[in-house]
Amino acid sequence: MKKNTNINRKDKNNSYQKGFTLIELLAVIVILAIIALISTPVILGVIDKARRKSFEDSAYGIFDAGRQYYIEQMTQIEGVGDNTIVFPEAEELKFSGSRPDGGFLKVNSDGYMYLYMYNGEYCAKGESTSNVEVYRKESADCEIKLVADELLKDEKHIKKNVKVNGKTVDKVIGTKAEKNHMKNYVWYAGQLWQVLEIDQQTKQMKMVTAQSITSIPYGSSSDWNISWAKKWLNEVFFSSLDGEALENGMFCHDTVEVSGNVITSDASSANGGHQILEVNGHTPIDQCQNITEEKVGLITFEDYAYTLYGDKAEYQGGSFLNEGEFTWTLTPYRNGGRMDQMWIEWYSNGYLTVKNNTSDWGKTNTYGHGIRPVVYISSDLIAKSGNGTKKDPYVLMEERFASSGSNIGSVKVGDYVYLEESNNPNTFTSETVASGISYSSSKDNVRYRVVKKNVDGSVKVERADVLRNLPNSVTIGSKMYVPFYYNSRDCYYKDSNNQWITEGCENHNIFHTQGSGDYEYQKSMNLGYFLNNEQNGFYTWYSEDTKDMLEKTTWNLVTGGYGKDYSNLDTNPGGSYPNSTNDKTVEAYVGLPFWGEMYSGNDLNTNYWLMNRWQDSSTRVSYILSDGYASGYHVSDPWMAVRPVVTLKSTVLVSEGKGTMKEPYQLKKGIQGA
Repeated sequence: MKKNTNINRKDKNNSYQKGFTLIELLAVIVILAIIALISTPVILGVIDKARRKSFEDSAYGIFDAGRQYYIEQMTQIEGVGDNTIVFPEAEELKFSGSRPDGGFLKVNSDGYMYLYMYNGEYCAKGESTSNVEVYRKESADCEIKLVADELLKDEKHIKKNVKVNGKTVDKVIGTKAEKNHMKNYVWYAGQLWQVLEIDQQTKQMKMVTAQSITSIPYGSSSDWNISWAKKWLNEVFFSSLDGEALENGMFCHDTVEVSGNVITSDASSANGGHQILEVNGHTPIDQCQNITEEKVGLITFEDYAYTLYGDKAEYQGGSFLNEGEFTWTLTPYRNGGRMDQMWIEWYSNGYLTVKNNTSDWGKTNTYGHGIRPVVYISSDLIAKSGNGTKKDPYVLMEERFASSGSNIGSVKVGDYVYLEESNNPNTFTSETVASGISYSSSKDNVRYRVVKKNVDGSVKVERADVLRNLPNSVTIGSKMYVPFYYNSRDCYYKDSNNQWITEGCENHNIFHTQGSGDYEYQKSMNLGYFLNNEQNGFYTWYSEDTKDMLEKTTWNLVTGGYGKDYSNLDTNPGGSYPNSTNDKTVEAYVGLPFWGEMYSGNDLNTNYWLMNRWQDSSTRVSYILSDGYASGYHVSDPWMAVRPVVTLKSTVLVSEGKGTMKEPYQLKKGIQGA
């Protein structure tokens, strides 16, 4: 029998060789697994940190390169639109079609930069080289949400494949009842907009402001090219956008013929002679013959008529565009050869209507109706926040916010700011900031809206809501509506012959801020005294810090714009006044909105006074009715509300916030002369 030489064999050192047992092997494996379990996260963390740091450094480098590229070649930029730089040598920044492909860098006209780019498992975005945020790819902050794509998800309110002026668009449709819940609202350049349509090829969006921005006569005729409306949109509104770049768009201004057959009439209306006439010469939406290219325009007959169904014209009301106001369209109508009348939106039910030919109420050059700007905007807009509803609109990544510590002059026209009315004797928990939009409020955080930025750096702001729950010494009955001048109602009544009696209120359509004693109608004469009385008027509601922020202002008491180009109010005030009590200017801390100014329109569905006197009358003052109709009325009329306006000193600083309706800027005092 052969001897087994493999068992207990000795080596040359006379020692025995022995293999590992199964238990020993398993123990080693377990130990190695534990070591791997402990060390792997550490190692991966180091790798992750290195990759993150590398990517962040790359983002900073791209920003720096982008700034230098912009500075050196700003006149030779190859890009998409006016504000997008394409880097041919940097594929990770290449902008392709309607979507970011890999990422893109956007540079605003003022050199302000926006980065949103992908790299492996991370994305980065920011607004300057000192503010680049890096996120994991699966983070919600890493998701690119193009506004156009978000809108198209709401299929209930989209009509696809509609032909408009040679383009195929997706039209936003909806009823009046649905408008507060639709998701087509965008906060952009200090304004709240509603998207009307999306170009299928370019994703360019057409938008209209959610409310009228002002209320003025349309023009000397129905010719858009020479209209006061066009002039206001380009001289006041467009310049207020603070350099925001909009794209040119096409606006149809075909004349819509009417037969004269009345479908619905309200000739006895207090606002005079509205008629829904039968349309017998309407150009289909895809066959417009007269098209003008503009940066800013108005709603056209076609825009309004097709918003209910998308592919079928309906001009008898009911669409989401109905804000209960008189609003000019860009579309003339012809009936009997006259060329001084336009289609308007009718306040009561949103009909597209005309006015009685025998009345001045509907002429282009008489009373004021609402102006709702319409613009075309780039396709690559990213929704940074919001859900698209009226109360919480999409806020764009491109939206520029004033930084903490910056001067008040860095805000935009349209932005909201908080002021303190901590001494307000009234109790309130909410405030209205626009038609159908209310927010919780407190006396320490009352919303005001930027109306104008002055050349000296100061800023004019208007109370977002009218004054409510006013004392009996100011109001008549309602706790809200205030006569401009009170004289025991000796004026403003009709006698037995149905004639207006104005005795007793002569020469009181002025902003009188003089007087003494407690505020009483008979002693203080008018609204101006209540607003500025340092003893117990509105001015005393402000906290001491807020008072320190206010600048005394010279208010120009020109007449309202009946029959006038808004821009001629200062140079051609018109009117005749019996004596010197009708001063042209007054010094005061608190004033009222002006005719033709930003936000002197119907955004609250409330009647309120303007500061302008009325032409050739010592008994009337300008006002805005709840339906957006601008005119002049008796100074003792008791059915107008009050919307204070003040000027903030140039030294006021922004503390925090974003300037939106939902997050107004908090302010703080700056150092005088700093």
